[in-house]
Amino acid sequence: MFKRILCILLIIPICLMLLPLQAAAAEREFGSITGEDVRLRSEPGTKSDVLAQLPLGTEVEVLGEKSGWFRVLYGETVGYVRQDLIFFSPKGSRAAYVLGDGAKLRGGPSQASYIVAELGGGQGVKVKQFIGDWYFVVAGDNVGYVHRSFLLLSRATNTSSSLLKIGMEGQEVKRMQAKLSERGFLAKVDVTGTFGAKTRDAVSEFQKACGFEKDGQAGAQTLGALYDTNNKISKANATAAQVKGSVILLDWFKGGETWLHKGARFTIIDVKTGLAFNARRFGGWYHADSEPITAYDTAIFKKIKGGKWSWDRRAIWISYRGKVVAGSMNGMPHLSGPTKSNNFPGHFCVHLLNSKVHETSRACPRHQAAVQAAYRAGR
Repeated sequence: MFKRILCILLIIPICLMLLPLQAAAAEREFGSITGEDVRLRSEPGTKSDVLAQLPLGTEVEVLGEKSGWFRVLYGETVGYVRQDLIFFSPKGSRAAYVLGDGAKLRGGPSQASYIVAELGGGQGVKVKQFIGDWYFVVAGDNVGYVHRSFLLLSRATNTSSSLLKIGMEGQEVKRMQAKLSERGFLAKVDVTGTFGAKTRDAVSEFQKACGFEKDGQAGAQTLGALYDTNNKISKANATAAQVKGSVILLDWFKGGETWLHKGARFTIIDVKTGLAFNARRFGGWYHADSEPITAYDTAIFKKIKGGKWSWDRRAIWISYRGKVVAGSMNGMPHLSGPTKSNNFPGHFCVHLLNSKVHETSRACPRHQAAVQAAYRAGR
């Protein structure tokens, strides 16, 4: 009896000593390599030494993260792997983005499996698991499998450690707003450093575009996607959203003609649609005789005009050399145009404040009305 009690007393301290070791083992976190022959580097950067090449599916222990790289343990070697090349998700899911239109969301991890839905390029999804060559994902209201070649995992870098939400102020809020503005979800004038209703709505819209839960609060997942350079999600009229709030009036005869000089290549943003194209001034003295630079620019111009050319005046913003100026343009190719490869048979006219038409040497009331409309819309 005494020996049994003594044995128990000896075992208890040993068990107590082992508990921290078991707890520590349980806290270890592992990820899987998602590419072919991924390079394990000595430092977080593509110019550092290569320590090893890791085959697809290799399991590594994740020790930490730095500047878009995971610090990992592979065998007895510690090194760095880019975050978008490891599936590691301690919170249950990981953001990813579809690389091109037509990617298939399938019912199983096989090319022979049925198609649940087709995904669009840039669409955000949540990755739940990595199996062989396949990701198990949530895409909107659908779940299924996408082959790894069609997805790019997010690199969650430079994110704030705290949740940003309505009512907050400071540099982190302003930095987030600047990124939302770059992507076209928030006007430049609303980059204030104060998290208000407009910022909340912009965050919600971005979350929807990413396929995340839409709550208007910027946590680690939302900020990770926002700051992720691999993520190309933006609004179709992103350029318009970026310039709104910085539009000025510039008199053609008091600096406008010099600013939009002959040979200038600039961006025109249509106020009504938000669509933008690139143009070049090649002539004119009372206003800018201009042409689209490429056939692609001409196609956007024609889309702005509803698919057919007309003399109707349109309110526009002209972005060039750090200024965004209120202007007007007609939409009818006329007379000559020096570039034959742009599919634009002639040129069109761009007017600023107080510019004139060549025929009468007077300001055109319709052009000037459009210039003022552009200015009001851009304030």
